Amino acid sequence: MKHQFTLPLLLLHLTFSASPPPSSPLDLSIFPETKTVPYGPRLFLTSDQNYLNLVWCCDIPPDTRIKEYESATWATFWYNGATGAAINRTADNVTQVSGRYKNRTTSENQTWKLGQYNTTMELRFNKTLHYKISCNGVVAGKFKVLYKYWDKHTSQADQWTLLSAGSVGLYNTTHVALNTIRTVAENTNNVVWTIPGGVVMDDTNTGNDSQAENMTELESLTRWRAWIQLAQNVTCCSPVAAAPSELDLLPHKLDNQLHSHFRWFMELPFVSQNQSSESEVLWYSFDHRNLHVVSVCTYCNLSDDSPQYRWLEEDLKAATATNETHWILVMGHDPVYEDEEALHPEVETGARKQLDKLFAEHKVDFGVWSHERWYERTKPMTNLTVSDDRVSNTLDSVNGTIHYSCGTGGAPLQHYNMGKYKHTARFEANQYGACGFFRTRDNWYNTMFLTVQSDGRMHELDHLTITKDLPQPSPFIPESHFSKFMKVFGIVIVIGAVIMLLITILIKAVQKHDPSFIPNKIRNVRYRKEPARLDGSSETLQVHETEIEMDIADLPSRKEDKVMLLEEKEETELQLQSAAQMYGVMM
Repeated sequence: MKHQFTLPLLLLHLTFSASPPPSSPLDLSIFPETKTVPYGPRLFLTSDQNYLNLVWCCDIPPDTRIKEYESATWATFWYNGATGAAINRTADNVTQVSGRYKNRTTSENQTWKLGQYNTTMELRFNKTLHYKISCNGVVAGKFKVLYKYWDKHTSQADQWTLLSAGSVGLYNTTHVALNTIRTVAENTNNVVWTIPGGVVMDDTNTGNDSQAENMTELESLTRWRAWIQLAQNVTCCSPVAAAPSELDLLPHKLDNQLHSHFRWFMELPFVSQNQSSESEVLWYSFDHRNLHVVSVCTYCNLSDDSPQYRWLEEDLKAATATNETHWILVMGHDPVYEDEEALHPEVETGARKQLDKLFAEHKVDFGVWSHERWYERTKPMTNLTVSDDRVSNTLDSVNGTIHYSCGTGGAPLQHYNMGKYKHTARFEANQYGACGFFRTRDNWYNTMFLTVQSDGRMHELDHLTITKDLPQPSPFIPESHFSKFMKVFGIVIVIGAVIMLLITILIKAVQKHDPSFIPNKIRNVRYRKEPARLDGSSETLQVHETEIEMDIADLPSRKEDKVMLLEEKEETELQLQSAAQMYGVMM
């Protein structure tokens, strides 16, 4: 199949640029207390993808009453106009949906409150969403949402993109991946950023993991607070979803991981927050068009009887049972694909085998990881071995799971040659950037490794086109104005006919029980003279089976005369005249 995919407005170079500068940790003092200025706006998808959940933070100084912040006006959002003066402006005074607080100790050993607030914003078709956030009148700035509303009924050919970059951390090289994600989001529609672990740290300042293990909760909170400020240029504009690494969960242990800062800062609004629930915030899933995205915690229990395993098995089973899901992507931190010849054979744990078993059973297409700090794309694999050995940048089917290591978010790269192993299709250990999964059509994905270098240009370092044979849905044909008019006109005609039928039935019912309803004509006459008035004789004038019509004035007016209405018959003038003559003779 000829490659036809391009990124709109992006100049892609299939070249290897110069190696980036060495990675070094950032000085966290560059993220000072913001003194009541909101910061860190982050967008999250909701279960209804016509809406986004907006979350932001605000530092609250010591001895400040929380009630002053809870009653504040926090957010304004509007559509189309960048100035906020557009006529379709909406939601002028949006108060936070909820607020929560953590203690945070400053460098001066002052205890501040870290407040986190959120509200929900509606996406509208063909309209650009803008918003600003403030904290008791102090405005943080205006932001433009790059994520677009799409209507699944309008087109089968619209594009959307999932970008993945993990092992991000707080480094001088983190901006490369962030710039890559921002640039793609500005030039393509519907970009979601996923982080397969290593959000705030995948390495410590000294490279000694024991330092991270001994980190205090306040030290962890300081890193998270700095990270959301570092990444806000991206998270303000495109939704983000993350899986936890072991270091992301520290200093919290297995028994209280749900109290971790990962959960506090990265929880998705549609994920159950009930600690007794088996579907916990550390693992979740969501759908985007026909792609089902699953986030797992590779450092949590994945044995057969564990809550996460049971949830994952049911989730994948449900995803494969629906005709609306054609692709499945699972992300986590620790890679599944490493076999006995790979870099870390000693950590081929039971969890990896459990995941690989489920991947094969439910035909997972993509696995996305970041523990290894490089970019790697494997050949399709099943049971930890290569299941499709074709060497090509175009695949017409996925016979197994293609695994991607996307640990290129900013933490120091590991210059190890994975290209020598038979399961590796492409390897790159000298560039920071992001893995991209570009949906072109329901049956067509393009996967890439992208980076934006100091020249501001996008470089494409790997490309794979994958297609599937899918049942083609019936084309959606927009309804024309004439068709809508005829539909409304037909409904009006039917309603009119029903009303006329009801009126006719009502008139007949009234005619039957109230002769005075028709003042001039009497139909279906049965006339009888009382015997006493006819000298003991009983003379009867009756007309049956046919319709007779006469004027009321033609009938006798004596009280003993009885007139009864019968069923309406066909009018017969001749019978009426004969009946009148007979009556006159007898009189």
